[in-house]
Amino acid sequence: MGVDVQQVRDQPGAREGSETIRVGAGAADGFRVIDSRALFAGEHEIGIVHAGETYRLRITRQGKLILNK
Repeated sequence: MGVDVQQVRDQPGAREGSETIRVGAGAADGFRVIDSRALFAGEHEIGIVHAGETYRLRITRQGKLILNK
C-alpha cells in the first residue's frame, strides 16, 4: 500500500504536521487517512454528525480513541 504525503502537502491549505494523507491510487481499499492532530486541532473531544445524529469522539488519557453516541 503506497502513501503519497508530498502530493497532499503541495495542495492549497495544507499545513505542516497536520496534512491529510491519501492512500495511493493503486490501493485496493482506497480509503482516506486523516492525522488525528488535524482532526482534533489541539482539543481532546470533537463532535461528528452522521445521519442526523451527533457522536462524540474523544482522546483518553492513555491516548486511545473512544466514539460514543
